[in-house]
Amino acid sequence: MKIRKVFLLVGILILVSGTAVFAGGGSQNTGGEKKLRIGISVIGTEHSWDINAYNGARDKARELGFEILGFDGERRPEKQLSDVETLISSKVDIIAVILGDTESLAPALKKARDQGIPVVTADFDNPHTIANVGTNNQIAMAELVEQLCADLGKNGNVGVFYTPGIPIADERKDVFDKVMAKYSGMKVVNLQPWKIPGTVPDAYDKTKDMMKANPEIQAFWTVFDQPMIGAAQALADVGLQGKTKCYGFDGDDLAMEMLMDPNAAYGATVAQQPYLIGQTLAEVAWKVLHKEPVDRNVYVPAVLVTPKNVKEVYNTLPQYKK
Repeated sequence: MKIRKVFLLVGILILVSGTAVFAGGGSQNTGGEKKLRIGISVIGTEHSWDINAYNGARDKARELGFEILGFDGERRPEKQLSDVETLISSKVDIIAVILGDTESLAPALKKARDQGIPVVTADFDNPHTIANVGTNNQIAMAELVEQLCADLGKNGNVGVFYTPGIPIADERKDVFDKVMAKYSGMKVVNLQPWKIPGTVPDAYDKTKDMMKANPEIQAFWTVFDQPMIGAAQALADVGLQGKTKCYGFDGDDLAMEMLMDPNAAYGATVAQQPYLIGQTLAEVAWKVLHKEPVDRNVYVPAVLVTPKNVKEVYNTLPQYKK
């Protein structure tokens, strides 16, 4: 199976040059009232999850009558920080952040709140957000890691891809550690950082190196699907797909395709609903500005996907209906 890049850029209203994009027309609606302005900052557009979440937020915001100002952070913390600073200086009515780095963005998000600009987030819980929309990572990741442990008979060696610093990644890694600690026979024997951009080819190369150093590895795990796509491809290329399986998170299109392929090295993923998460984020922003109550954590359902149910999930969830 060839690695393909999933760039769902058709219709996306983000400029990678960093120039802001306004969507939704002028500043007045048909009733003569001033339009509310929402600033959307997405961490990047390399991964399908990010793009789907942004598209959902954009589409719902447009439907609700927002004027939209969107930025692509290009997976660079300094770029996303600059984007959020620009949104603050533009005096938008509300800022919606889709993923981000807490350390770099915290001062800007505090500044926004201090200036009376509310902040809502998707998969980016932090002290300055009014509401965070996403998957219940505690439950979803626990199910995934329990599946991994069960597949290995609760006695096996695992290779891990993990880079600390992103809240959602740290939360998922914490769940992984807690589930693994339940079973004395489960061990992490090699841990490597992922790389962004270039996640898939980087994981492909590192997986081969990890298998040379630790041929006893029976499974690979990480907090999102992209590294596992590279790992699964590497395992297939060296003929180990029947021995070692990969466990990711997000329900990336290519991960789903691999799960449907009996000859691929994919064990399981968690299918989130990024488009619905984005839509919900825009709805939460609307409620905040209209003084309607919102929960601090707003959860969108996710599904554990294995080779047994992948076709059913793929044919059911809207993000897979092209």
